[in-house]
Amino acid sequence: MSNQPSLRLLIAGGGTGGHLFPALAVAQAWEERGGTVLFVGTEQGLENRILPTMGKDLVLLKIGRLKGVGVSDKIRTLLKIPQAIFASMGIIRTFAPHAILGVGGYACGPTVLAGWMLGLPTALHEQNAKPGLTNRLLSRVVQRVFVSFPGTETAFAGCSVHLTGNPVRPIFFQQPRHRDPSFKNQDPFSILVFGGSLGATIFSTLVPQALAKLEGLQQSLRIVHQTRATDVEELQKSYQALGIEATVVSFIHEMDAAYRAADLVICRAGATTVAELAATGTPALLIPYPHAADDHQTANAQALTICGGGWMQPQAACTPEWLGHFLKERILNQNDLKQVSEKAKILAKPEAAQQITEQIRQLILAKK
Repeated sequence: MSNQPSLRLLIAGGGTGGHLFPALAVAQAWEERGGTVLFVGTEQGLENRILPTMGKDLVLLKIGRLKGVGVSDKIRTLLKIPQAIFASMGIIRTFAPHAILGVGGYACGPTVLAGWMLGLPTALHEQNAKPGLTNRLLSRVVQRVFVSFPGTETAFAGCSVHLTGNPVRPIFFQQPRHRDPSFKNQDPFSILVFGGSLGATIFSTLVPQALAKLEGLQQSLRIVHQTRATDVEELQKSYQALGIEATVVSFIHEMDAAYRAADLVICRAGATTVAELAATGTPALLIPYPHAADDHQTANAQALTICGGGWMQPQAACTPEWLGHFLKERILNQNDLKQVSEKAKILAKPEAAQQITEQIRQLILAKK
């Protein structure tokens, strides 16, 4: 395909980092082969904050939300779907893509449906171990479905399904893990805490309460904590009161560096988080979001923990007492961390983005 450098790919979806960052990995792989990428997202999605700063082309689709809103808002969104499909057709006709890849999020459904109606090669990428309803429905009209975890293929019976893994940007594989020499303490135990691109408020209470129980060890800690913007100031004060060196932010732009500098991560179990932990070999305690659709975060976490590549604790059982004991064990027995790091790397799929781009190119060839 090297003789077709101008192939155009439309990537539809986003909303959260779990959808956006795998899409960015695919886009990078596509562009490295001479192709062009256009993203379709929504104004409220993370893509509208991130992609313009990276110089990526983004078109916004007006579509409401179905999650976290009342019945009346859901009805309004459903009634506007035909209008969103029509708008998607306009975007497609203007950009004239050779193929469309849906990655989840509110812009995915209308755009993929519009592409199918216009006869374009279409594909989906499912990040989670348990697919959501939208992707299960869309799989009936697309030519190919890419999945991240073994066993997910069974959810797409009758489709052309390929296990590729979850695409992770190359930078996560390119450098070894290290300790950040800028820390004030000579040899701090570095803990990275985050709740996904939108933060997790419960961690802002749980983690300081757990660390308060580590008397005698607090001065040897270094915390980097990503949380909601509304929680940053109060959380910073909580760490200061404990005498713990901490950096509290609402967003981490260089996530690869944050992983490599951490001895341990405390986080949710989004599919992209699990893939990035495997890519960097970072030991992690996964606390799945209990209200995720079909409890898919627990399934994501199990893929990592079953092979010994991390630990998992349900949120309901993750009390400050339990977490304090867990952290003490990790700090005092750091050989465990090295073993977990090596096992996590087994799940890494460095070729996922390349495999997806090659499969999409095959669909384009078959169409010609």
